[in-house]
Amino acid sequence: MQNVILLLLLIICAVEDFRRKEVTVTYILLFGTVGVVLHLFYPNCSVYSMLWGLLLGIGIMAVSLLSRGSIGMGDGILLTVTGVYLGGYENLELFLLGVFFAGVWSLGLLVLKKKKRKERIAFIPFLLAAYAFMLVG
Repeated sequence: MQNVILLLLLIICAVEDFRRKEVTVTYILLFGTVGVVLHLFYPNCSVYSMLWGLLLGIGIMAVSLLSRGSIGMGDGILLTVTGVYLGGYENLELFLLGVFFAGVWSLGLLVLKKKKRKERIAFIPFLLAAYAFMLVG
């Protein structure tokens, strides 16, 4: 059940991020609240693992502030919520796979001269691809 809810969240956010290069925090917080409530009744990881998962997102939000928005704050907020659902290890796996997929895609865009080095790309679609990869693999 939690896998389906997280997949739905990532689909909604990926579509919005792809279209507008920003996400609505209200959806993310709503899904985060649902995740906490579900965790109370159907825990799929320990509380400590969930807290480690939250720390990854908080760390990304800190990097967003320090880099003056080079990394989107919405990405950090989303990774905080995915930490509720996945726990620390799987949230880190999600993030690293997403960075890998985004890096490969960006390299391809640079080589084909479709984008310049400083241009932004939506990151959440790569988190969706990473989560789909995790579900299949």
